[in-house]
Amino acid sequence: MVEVIGFGLAGACVALQLQRAGYDVRVIDDGCKGSSQVAAGLVNPVAGRNFEPSWEVEKAWGIALPFYQSLGSSLFRSLPILRLWFDDADRSKFERKRELVRPWIANVTDEGVLWKQGGWLDCLRFLEVAREEFLAKGGEWCNTPEGGLQIWCAGASGLMRNDFLDVEHRSARGEILTVRIPDWGESRILNRAGWVIPIGGDFYRVGATYDWDQLEIGVTEKGKQKIESMLKTFTKCDYEVVDHVAGIRPIINRSMPTIKYQKGKGWMVNGLGSKGVIYAPRVGLEMIERLS
Repeated sequence: MVEVIGFGLAGACVALQLQRAGYDVRVIDDGCKGSSQVAAGLVNPVAGRNFEPSWEVEKAWGIALPFYQSLGSSLFRSLPILRLWFDDADRSKFERKRELVRPWIANVTDEGVLWKQGGWLDCLRFLEVAREEFLAKGGEWCNTPEGGLQIWCAGASGLMRNDFLDVEHRSARGEILTVRIPDWGESRILNRAGWVIPIGGDFYRVGATYDWDQLEIGVTEKGKQKIESMLKTFTKCDYEVVDHVAGIRPIINRSMPTIKYQKGKGWMVNGLGSKGVIYAPRVGLEMIERLS
């Protein structure tokens, strides 16, 4: 019996991949809300201000997309991402990186570069569907460990508890708003200093903040104001804030996944940071290889 401790993005993908490979799997989850329950689910193949492709993104997304599609066609919404220019220097930087990011370029205009292969995963619905499949196929579900080979997918809480030895982390709290903007009609994901994701109807998710010092204080008025300032750089339309959430990104090495074995403890799968949607299905397959 393999026990997967934690059922966020990483834990769900590990548990399902192992179960599909024929392992008997028991999920240990205490029901506490983690970052996966509030994550925006953004998939951006070229992130940051330096036009750097995410680490091994082609390989990872080639595994992830079919995995999500196997659970339901509506979980992942494919959308173009318009990366708006900051200024002329920003566009010049892009031109120097153009060949590196060519696989993801759909179009380049005076407004910005349009990335393809972007979109967003409905993370909350994914976790619901993943649990349904896991239980329907005979998986066990408990609140506390009962014994067996353990794979710890405990996210930021596990890193902050120092569950495993010699793991340095730089986890970051992030805040996200959901807003209603009547009749704006923007159908692309917009990205510059922050992002806006259309999630249906007149609703959008906007974010996100980064705070490395005050990890456990939840949502803040300062964070809300910062995100509203971000939003105003994308649109002048009136808006209504309908939700405000916060989570802690588990970051070990620049949002690159970390798999570690500790004698007497078991395996750790962690550190997916803001790239969990891209990398979680891949680490599930890697755990199969490690256990084989």
